[in-house]
Amino acid sequence: MAAAAAAAELVVTSFEVPADGDLTEVARAVCAAVRPGYVVYLDGPIGAGKTTLVQACAALLEVNEPVTSPTFALAHRYQGRLTVAHLDLYRLESQPLRDPSDLGEYLGEDAIAFVEWPEFGQAWLPPADVSVSICTLADTSRRFDVTTAES
Repeated sequence: MAAAAAAAELVVTSFEVPADGDLTEVARAVCAAVRPGYVVYLDGPIGAGKTTLVQACAALLEVNEPVTSPTFALAHRYQGRLTVAHLDLYRLESQPLRDPSDLGEYLGEDAIAFVEWPEFGQAWLPPADVSVSICTLADTSRRFDVTTAES
């Protein structure tokens, strides 16, 4: 969490969603906690719904173009009511010598940055302002834990 969040109490809000269920309520919780300049970390296994959650958040932020996974491009930027940056750092695990400094432009004060696989950018990413942890439950539903700083 960013410095301002470090002084505040952290709040975790959990949502249980069917395997292919609507993520609008989760996205509302995330979008209510962010503003330009914020970084949102998304943690979960492959196929857990990280990109789907970014798509739901982008829809709430009035992004009208298709939001796609940036796995191969590493990052995309979208314009809506607010600017949305979407980074997927998964490929950096197998490309540890790549200089990620070109990705810093996606983390500007004008955008809300959603970062998948943030552990592969620990050396240069700023701390998260909001974190979303996704886990698959035994019945194939998913639990989304959204951690924010209490306002």
